Amino acid sequence: MENLFSLKGKVALLAGGGGDISIAVAEGFSEYGAKVLLFDNSQQHLENAKKALKSKGVEVDTWCGSITDKVFLKSMADEIENRYGTPDILFNSAGVTYRKPVSELSDEEWKNIVDINFNGVYYLLKEFGLRMCKRGSGKIIQVLSTGAYRFGANFVAYGATKAGASALIKGLAIEWAPYNIHVNGIAPTATETNFTRDYYREHPEKMEATRNNHPYKRLGTPEDYVGAAIYLASDASDFVNGEVIVVDSGKTVK
Repeated sequence: MENLFSLKGKVALLAGGGGDISIAVAEGFSEYGAKVLLFDNSQQHLENAKKALKSKGVEVDTWCGSITDKVFLKSMADEIENRYGTPDILFNSAGVTYRKPVSELSDEEWKNIVDINFNGVYYLLKEFGLRMCKRGSGKIIQVLSTGAYRFGANFVAYGATKAGASALIKGLAIEWAPYNIHVNGIAPTATETNFTRDYYREHPEKMEATRNNHPYKRLGTPEDYVGAAIYLASDASDFVNGEVIVVDSGKTVK
């Protein structure tokens, strides 16, 4: 039982790897024994992540490209497979949002959020999931959002894409179960990250209201999701499939 959460000998690829949640999870995966690989669409975010993790004693390899580029995803997957084998763990936190009402949302913005938050999830999970199926094992963890289950003004596009991704992983969980693939999700709440920092700096009243909407009266932190990620990546979750762990201090059950 002492090795139930061990990731020793495992290879973990984190998409959206330059984001704060992925950085925290990458450190956790490494501490539990995994080799960590990062993928992001921003070279600068990757360099920052690599530097932050190196300061914690974590060495990572990185790839830069778009989650919506199927040619790039295949090339990256081929390279990773040649160097490390097919990843044992795929953790995807890549995402984008626009905080505006539908009346102000352009068609280009709608297409972009759908491409990254939904189509990109499909492309990424398909590319690596099918390779995992061929091998006969794999753990896929998709970062969703409480916005997939609690809707509000100015987040229509974001909530729709996260709800769609939630449905996607549940379908894949059933389809790939015969190949011993586990497809699960984590739904974070509003979190203090590079994804939200500028917005809350410009709208402190929004931050205060959001804090007060949580039973623990605070926003989430990247570290709040590490335990759930390690659980879903490890043998401890071998009979868990198609589930979403909501990490929000109880906000969604209010």
